[in-house]
Amino acid sequence: MIVRLELLSGREIVGFATKNVYGGAWDVGPTWNYLINGDSLTLVDSGRRGMGKPLVDMLGAANFKADDVANVILTHGHEDHDGGLYELMSRVKVSAYAHQVYCMLNRVDPTKAPTTDKAEMPAACWHCPMPKSFAEKYCPDYHHDRRRLTVLPLGARQHPFDSGIQFFHVPGHSPDSLAILVDDDALLIGDTILPDITPHPTREHTFELTKGMLLAEYRAPQQLYGLRAYMRSLQFVKGLAARQDDLVVLPGHRLFFKGDWHKLHLAERIEELFAHHRQRCSDILDLLKTGPLSAEDIARRYFEPRLLEGFGMNMAVNEILSHCELMAMSGDLVSGGNAQFEATGSRHFDALILNFSSTPGLK
Repeated sequence: MIVRLELLSGREIVGFATKNVYGGAWDVGPTWNYLINGDSLTLVDSGRRGMGKPLVDMLGAANFKADDVANVILTHGHEDHDGGLYELMSRVKVSAYAHQVYCMLNRVDPTKAPTTDKAEMPAACWHCPMPKSFAEKYCPDYHHDRRRLTVLPLGARQHPFDSGIQFFHVPGHSPDSLAILVDDDALLIGDTILPDITPHPTREHTFELTKGMLLAEYRAPQQLYGLRAYMRSLQFVKGLAARQDDLVVLPGHRLFFKGDWHKLHLAERIEELFAHHRQRCSDILDLLKTGPLSAEDIARRYFEPRLLEGFGMNMAVNEILSHCELMAMSGDLVSGGNAQFEATGSRHFDALILNFSSTPGLK
């Protein structure tokens, strides 16, 4: 699908929906890649591996010459957003950009890899929650391509790029996530905020695996990873929404899904996401009232069986662990033997999340 949008400023953004690898109950739908028409043509994201050529074809179908695209910007370093970049760059001469953390974690260093089987993987993939069967099927060629990429770093949290285009670092779903503001009219938000589904958060634990690859300015896990990083990013984006209430929000998935358009009202959707994470923490503590449980035990009791099929269990356990991690920091649970969690009786997480949700601001 190709969609054209004209902003109040008169600038055009063209959306290209490319095939995604996921299916079943965890289907997030196609990846949406966006072409920003301005001083130059800027493409945002490149879809999954194998989508480089289809994107070139879609550009032609939309009456653009692929050779006229000057820049590609990656919203974050997940395979369904940067997997097509190597193929695209082999066909079209463009400059590729991503947040500086992407460039740091794109490196391979066998001496710092956490295990020998990850020695030849980019550091960004050292913490992948997907099962081995999935990784063996989809990842080796992706790792090979990613290592050969030349991607230029965007360093500042707020970075001007081209006329009327700004970039903001919004980590949490991924440590390198970017949001892109166009003419104060549209916000390209990647996977940080999605309609209909809640983005998977990272875990602060990952910082211990990757900190040797990061610049010294990243000293604390919550700067890049986990629910605290994610909620801080939501808080920041909420400030953007307060500045411009009627922003057109263009997500990385589910702009159009199962026959319906999903229009995002930014401030309302952010409040829904804060409420979702409060509720999930509360539900986990309620399950722990019966006694200690592991993350897998909690996932089996919490999620529908259909969501745990295939790699669904891995996704569910990652969700549970990210929330348990937040509540362990709040003192609401402790981790005991056999990788089990036990509730302490407090619910300090509630005040923590409410503090993030009630104090928006541009940073």
